[in-house]
Amino acid sequence: MNAQKIQQKIDSLHYWDAWVLKLSCDHFADEVTLEYEDSDGNVTYKFSGCFRTLFEHSVGYEKEVPVKNLTRAQMPYFLHDVEVGEVESGSQKFYSCKITMPPMGLEIWCKDIEVKR
Repeated sequence: MNAQKIQQKIDSLHYWDAWVLKLSCDHFADEVTLEYEDSDGNVTYKFSGCFRTLFEHSVGYEKEVPVKNLTRAQMPYFLHDVEVGEVESGSQKFYSCKITMPPMGLEIWCKDIEVKR
C-alpha cells in the first residue's frame, strides 16, 4: 500500500479531535501502537519495522500528576493532525507519519502502517 492510500484510510475514519486511549512503544521501538476512541469502535494504528520514533511532549504542559495516575476523563490527548508520507534514507524507503495530539507530537519512520477498527 502506498502512503496516499494509508492517508485516505486514516482520513476516512474521522480521527479529528478523537480521544487517544493508548500509546505504546514496544520491542526496543520496533513497534509503536496508538489507539483512539471512536463512536463505531476504537481505531488502532500499528507502526512496525520502525527506525525513527520521536515522542515530543510540550515542555509548557504542567504535569502536576503523573500521566499513569490520571483517570481516563483527565487524559489530555486528542488527535488533531495525522500526516502520512514517504521518505528515503540512503537506499531505504520508509513511511513517515507525523501525529499532532497536544500536548504531544510524534514522528515515526517505519516499514509498515496498519490501520484497523
